[in-house]
Amino acid sequence: STAKRRSKTNQATDKDPQQLRCSMLRRITMPSLVWAAALSLSFTAMQAFQLPSTSSQQKHALAGRSIERVKAKGSIQIQRYSTAAASVANDLESVAWDTVTDDWELDCYSRPVLVGGKKLWEILITDSSGNLRVCRSLPSNKVNSREVRKVVEDVIGESEVKPGTIRFFRGAMFNMINIALSEIDVVAKPSRCTFALAQWLEERNRDVYPQMEGY
Repeated sequence: STAKRRSKTNQATDKDPQQLRCSMLRRITMPSLVWAAALSLSFTAMQAFQLPSTSSQQKHALAGRSIERVKAKGSIQIQRYSTAAASVANDLESVAWDTVTDDWELDCYSRPVLVGGKKLWEILITDSSGNLRVCRSLPSNKVNSREVRKVVEDVIGESEVKPGTIRFFRGAMFNMINIALSEIDVVAKPSRCTFALAQWLEERNRDVYPQMEGY
């Protein structure tokens, strides 16, 4: 075996030096050429599938349109809230007060509707008979005990029948509602027995919210 290796070595050294240099160059340059071709094809493919670029003027125009839409939605939203806050008396004009009880039910929670990209919050006030129904919207940045107390006070002030008890069932809103009602001359009572409110919420989830923009 040692003689064979020596024979092969001698044969290799007997070759022409020019042939050896050519062979070595082929071994070095061939992989480099393959990698260069692959990179060139990849770059060409990326250019072919690249999304069309947007000029700076187009970007400014799109940004301006977005700001205008937000401002328009914001103005509509503010107008809607202010109109709702001023219409308590109108909602109570058609109430048959002889059927309204002093056992009221209250809910304050977000609804499956987006207004200006934010969840719609509502305060629902009804009585155990379901004949008194008042719905007020709240901006998401004004969901607090002070706003809830103000709405309840407005409704009580316009009502011919004053509540003795106000029930609410949402444990997640217990602190806020309890604080809001603590400064009103009523008994705040956490309870699952808010049947008129549950029926009203079911009606709104079925018939009202799906028809609203942003549902």
